[in-house]
Amino acid sequence: MRFHRLDLNLLVILDHLLQGKSVSQTAQFLSLTQPAISNSLSRLRVHFEDELFVQVGRRLEPTPFAKTLAEPVKAALQDIERIIIARSDFDPATAERDFTLVCSDYVYTAFLTLVIRKLAVIAPKVNILVMLNSEMTSPLLNDGQVDFLITPQGLTFPLHPSVPLFSDDFSCIVWSGNEEVGDSLTREQYLDMRHVSVTLGPKNPKHIEQKSLDMLNIERRIVVFTPTFNAVADTVVGTPYIATVHSRTARLFAERLPLKVLKAPVPIATFTECLQWHRNKDADTGTLWLKEFLVNCARDF
Repeated sequence: MRFHRLDLNLLVILDHLLQGKSVSQTAQFLSLTQPAISNSLSRLRVHFEDELFVQVGRRLEPTPFAKTLAEPVKAALQDIERIIIARSDFDPATAERDFTLVCSDYVYTAFLTLVIRKLAVIAPKVNILVMLNSEMTSPLLNDGQVDFLITPQGLTFPLHPSVPLFSDDFSCIVWSGNEEVGDSLTREQYLDMRHVSVTLGPKNPKHIEQKSLDMLNIERRIVVFTPTFNAVADTVVGTPYIATVHSRTARLFAERLPLKVLKAPVPIATFTECLQWHRNKDADTGTLWLKEFLVNCARDF
């Protein structure tokens, strides 16, 4: 498509470059060659009569003019996408569609695996790309680059719609061969033991259970931080360590690993996972269908 002699596909490339992606990253993401991206950048420079990007070390730094294009270009692409998808009916039995979803490995293990089993039957031509929630991927929802974000209540983006999916609480897991722990835990045991926990990154190092314990002035001795929730269970096996994990996954872990699930001897608040989507996709029949499908699956969860 051309508008005022500009190929609108060039705006897609410009949008990715303005997000801080390199030429090679943009080429990989769009399944193009690096020479094709470089050629497109040359055409953009001619059209806008501006250098747009200058090389600073290994990075492409946008010019002042290019920075003024960032928001209008993104908004224009989102408007075009909204116009196109709003006019398409969505039949899950026949629709060929890719959806991208960001969530934690906890949500994937406890909830999405069940969803995908149902989806494989009901919508056989629908593809799901799941990205782990992190400081890098979570903002992609706000930028309109992913379809859905599943995240704890309180961490959603205020400008976009969301609905609660399901709630959970916390339990403790210990290795079944740990002879120091019986069928229950005392508060003293809990505080004396060495703990395994999850870190969500340098900007958000504390998980929900730790924030609850901080409010109670409860301090644990954490000796291992893992990058994912699933890694916690494997770390506990064969050690005298203890971990405080989501109750739903604690039961799943105990089915495949030699672990005991125990009631937490300290009060830890329950939490709710929410489903969020970009406000520009409110009229997209595919997004609306998958949203309702996820919500209905959560009701049976």
